[in-house]
Amino acid sequence: MTKRKPASLKKANPKPAKPGETSSTKKSAAVPAKIPHIPAHRHSIEKQKPVPGQLVVRVKEDVTDGLPNVMSASISSLDSMSLPSAVESPFKKLQEQGLIREIKPIFSRMTGGDSLSVAPTNVAAAFAMSIRDAEADDLRGITLLRVSRSADLKQVESELNDTPGIEYVHTVPRRWITARPKPNDPLFSKQWGLEAIGWLDPTPLPDASAVKVAVLDTGIDLTHRDLENVVSAYHHPGASSEDIVGHGTHVSGIIAADINNKVGLSGICRCDLNFWKIFTDTPDPEDGDFYVDEVMYQRALNAVRSTGMKVLNLSIGSDGPSQTEKILIRRLVDAGVTVVASMGNEFEEGNPIEFPGAYPGVIGVGAVGKTKRRASFSNTGSHISIVAPGKGILSTLPMKASASRHSDETKYASWDGTSMASPHVAAAAALVLALNPNFTPEQVRNRLTSTATKLSAMGNKQKTDEYGHGLLNLPAALSSN
Repeated sequence: MTKRKPASLKKANPKPAKPGETSSTKKSAAVPAKIPHIPAHRHSIEKQKPVPGQLVVRVKEDVTDGLPNVMSASISSLDSMSLPSAVESPFKKLQEQGLIREIKPIFSRMTGGDSLSVAPTNVAAAFAMSIRDAEADDLRGITLLRVSRSADLKQVESELNDTPGIEYVHTVPRRWITARPKPNDPLFSKQWGLEAIGWLDPTPLPDASAVKVAVLDTGIDLTHRDLENVVSAYHHPGASSEDIVGHGTHVSGIIAADINNKVGLSGICRCDLNFWKIFTDTPDPEDGDFYVDEVMYQRALNAVRSTGMKVLNLSIGSDGPSQTEKILIRRLVDAGVTVVASMGNEFEEGNPIEFPGAYPGVIGVGAVGKTKRRASFSNTGSHISIVAPGKGILSTLPMKASASRHSDETKYASWDGTSMASPHVAAAAALVLALNPNFTPEQVRNRLTSTATKLSAMGNKQKTDEYGHGLLNLPAALSSN
């Protein structure tokens, strides 16, 4: 799988909450004397490789027909479970070589995406759990196979794809962050992006407090004064509540930082904000960067659908598509979720097509600076829908420093990245839905793109690979009813 990374990352150090719980401690959010500016987070071509030692394996449902009930089986009966010989053979070979570390039934209700504690390397049991205990019928059979990093992953992938009973096998993309990272709010005057999208228009903004908006990112600091009253739920199963990188806290502030609370800055809308942490608490041992955890990510995508979210922001990217990710994104769009994703920051590193922004039905967002020209790092391509402010974007950061952030990267900072552009559009989508609650994702996308401002750099064209349909125009999108 390809490692996915955020377009910007960062978070604070609140008291860890239990998995799935919400943290909420009040602290002061004093305005720092100097606002740090963090350039866009980019990835060189050599770093754009799959996650080592991980494969997503989807097994066909009839493979486990003869197996007993795993949930009531004894340890000895689990050990004796076996698959049809043609299916079993390549996995048995891996086990004999000591290469299998664990296999996780990603959407199992009982294990919550973890491997079976009493038999973490038992392929037959994991396959049975993935089929019989799946959270949704159309997600049956999806597992994560973790093997030794010394294994030849391409060879294993090829052999398993040729195995009867296996529907598909793919590597895990590295997914990364795509940024680096007149209200009475004292920092409002520094938020040039709000003026650029027409947020200052005198027409009152609609109330989006009933619109469920999801953010999947590095975490969020609920002790921040600009965020403590805006988050309805914070899900971080299997990880601490801390936003070590700060990226998720920054993205969330752009969308929904408390407006008119005489503290800090202003978010774009008041919405029902829900957060899923999809990054682990430890950096990659190879390069020290933080990447998306595949199981946390896939389970969060399914949870966004099952909890009735209407807008999803994904300020992450990878240079490779994933068959399972594509299925999960399609399910979201079909269920009425407007999915907004960043285009990526690797224009000067080969301008790769990045996902999830390039999947059908997703609103891909590029970045512009104050001059309304494309930011030099912002990826381009025919799949881009729209552009939004993404250079020098001021927003919230965790209150405390972390191993990933210095003491001057706390409370507030200006970051560059398409990670910052995407939440501008996600917030706009929430406002459009506040006025038009029955809009489909396609109608939301059409409203935003059809009302976008055509920029001079577009050369009188209706759409370009650099700017999509143009710059987000909030008043126009909200006045076209």
